[in-house]
Amino acid sequence: MPCEELKVALVHASISWKEKDKNIARLLALNREAAQNGARLIVNTELATTGYAFLSRKEIAPLTESIPGPTTEAFGLIANEFGCYICIGLAEHDMRTGIFYNSAALLGPTKGVAARYRKLSPAFRENLWAAKGNLPVPVVQTEFGALGMVICADSYSYRPARIAALQGARILLVPANWPPEHHNPERFWRARSLENGIYVLACNRTGMDKTMDCNGAQSFIVNPQGETVAQMSSPDDTIIYGSLPLNGVTTQNALSGRRPQCYGNITLDPYSHISIDFLLGLPQAADFTAATLQLCSEPRNVVENTKRAIRLIDDALAKAAREKGTTINLVVLPELSTSGAIFGAEVAEICSEEIPGKVTDLFSQKAGERDLFIVLGMAERDELGFYNSSVLIGPDGIVGKYRAVHLSWRDRNWASPGDGGFAAYDLPFARIGMLIGHDLLFPEAADSLAKLGADVLCVPALWDDAKSRFIWEARLSEQMHLAVANQWGDCAGLQAIGESLLCSYSRFQEKVIRLSSPPTGDAINIARLGTKDSREKRFLENIDYDVLLDLSNAGKSSNGSQRRPKK
Repeated sequence: MPCEELKVALVHASISWKEKDKNIARLLALNREAAQNGARLIVNTELATTGYAFLSRKEIAPLTESIPGPTTEAFGLIANEFGCYICIGLAEHDMRTGIFYNSAALLGPTKGVAARYRKLSPAFRENLWAAKGNLPVPVVQTEFGALGMVICADSYSYRPARIAALQGARILLVPANWPPEHHNPERFWRARSLENGIYVLACNRTGMDKTMDCNGAQSFIVNPQGETVAQMSSPDDTIIYGSLPLNGVTTQNALSGRRPQCYGNITLDPYSHISIDFLLGLPQAADFTAATLQLCSEPRNVVENTKRAIRLIDDALAKAAREKGTTINLVVLPELSTSGAIFGAEVAEICSEEIPGKVTDLFSQKAGERDLFIVLGMAERDELGFYNSSVLIGPDGIVGKYRAVHLSWRDRNWASPGDGGFAAYDLPFARIGMLIGHDLLFPEAADSLAKLGADVLCVPALWDDAKSRFIWEARLSEQMHLAVANQWGDCAGLQAIGESLLCSYSRFQEKVIRLSSPPTGDAINIARLGTKDSREKRFLENIDYDVLLDLSNAGKSSNGSQRRPKK
């Protein structure tokens, strides 16, 4: 039976570049100390035995070894003596092929090497010596639940962690060598926890590598709600301890809302093509101005809410002209802008309309007058039911619409999930994709649009959980500009948190533009964006899509509507 509480340890150590014997001796002492202090699960850093920055196979070759091998045997003795599990990163030499890998091994109390993982996407200068990993994401059954294992930048993508969770992992081990100045990893590690309902134990390192200062790097213990429960940075060797309550921890709630039947686009690989613009037929690369508009809708008052939203569009255009000397090309309004929050079919009957309809006609008129494109969140109805929808409106009328594929608990009381999947739409200056706020908890949704070539992810939102808002920016790992327009204040009893976000995507952190609205009050964010960065996408493709798209459990999803049939 799984234990009720698990003591864990992260060995946040100073790793000396190219001094393998010294590193192993230090790490053995630290791991023994952690085990003596009762840690049942111990995680070490990435490339813990060698350091990180090597420029060739020749340079790292003397430091590589097989798995199993001398290092795993030495740490396995500690695991056996104390009845614990130890995860450690090392440079692996496959003796059969001569190929080198950035690998991690999990040592168990009785089995020696319980699992081995090869980093799927070597990062930075690892590409000069390490091959891409060719092993499945491991999941190991233990007396305290199943363990998954990935390495450092593989957690930047949602895919390996998702595969581990879908195979039952309750705890994800992440040996890392992530310097503090490169895209703060905290939001990605927290996202992997929240998306999957799992613990993440991310063990970073300290010290000075050959060319990399890791003294400010941080290690994290994150709970299944995506909350950081331990966080440490130290210039000295440090053991970070934590106790994980395991009773009641299940991935089912986090995973049950998935709709893999809608995720087929994630298997596409257009970005390996030499000319992505030609292959996908993208609009010509251009710069453009986008805006998020934040408002608080009055419950059930569609007429007044529509007028208010249109006035806010005019305010945004005036602000852009006054402060930036430019016009706006694209505005994004919040989820259910014209109705406020909806909790039942009776209100949906009052506040919804067909698309096109009177409301969309008014926004089409404004788009035509001001020569811009509008993304509007609204309640839609047709002869079959109600939908939480987003509609894209341009100078010539409706361009397209999206019905929320993933429904929140409140949406399930009145709306049906969209079955049309995800679609991207071409504007004169960019290709855009649309989601609804709750979809951001499901990375496959954004990934589907990224694979279709979307430059901008437009998200009308009605978000009321400040603790989980960080997941918005985690979606930048799907490599699109991000525009989240949220409501604020009391929306029919739901307290929306505001803080609308307009954020550019770039592989270079110093180029990222990030604008956030205050928690309360109508607000406007305006930014100049370009499509060049959003078309330099790279995806982790050497993964098992059969696991990600397995439909055998799709019928257990709780995402279907629970509302009464529309009369």
